[in-house]
Amino acid sequence: MTFETFLEFFAKYGYLFILVICYCEYLNLPGFPAGIIMPGIGVLAGQSQLNLIFALILSIFAGTLASLTLYGVCRFGGAPLLHKLFGGNKKFQHFVTQCHARIEKHGGRALFICRLIPVLRTIVSIPAGLLKVPVGEYTGWTAAGITCWNTVFIVCGYLGGHVVVGWLG
Repeated sequence: MTFETFLEFFAKYGYLFILVICYCEYLNLPGFPAGIIMPGIGVLAGQSQLNLIFALILSIFAGTLASLTLYGVCRFGGAPLLHKLFGGNKKFQHFVTQCHARIEKHGGRALFICRLIPVLRTIVSIPAGLLKVPVGEYTGWTAAGITCWNTVFIVCGYLGGHVVVGWLG
């Protein structure tokens, strides 16, 4: 997805676009990098009629919902489904093993911490589902981590967008 396409969709669909793009990003779909999407949401919210707080809340809701989707697939589909989807990808297996070890050692706090680390933040749903972390605990720690991550990136985009536009204008 190019930045121009991102801008066109945002201008046309606003809040619905935020919901869909954040959901896809937290599903770890290729082509939806958080380092571009989250600040982009902030910049675009600052340059449009969209409410920053509502846009942030939508991003957190979409991220939590997508994370619960991955968690559920792994909790109920288990390792055989995971192997079928990702096969023997060594790099992916390394990240899953890393998250798995952190969850076993630190419990729910590890979910929160992993949500703040690039790559691990979207993959952590997989070992959490495989380990059958209680859904309430999983959701609480996940939502907290997503709230921190999205707030930092979206607000930075919002403030940075104002600075750049003010500087250019």
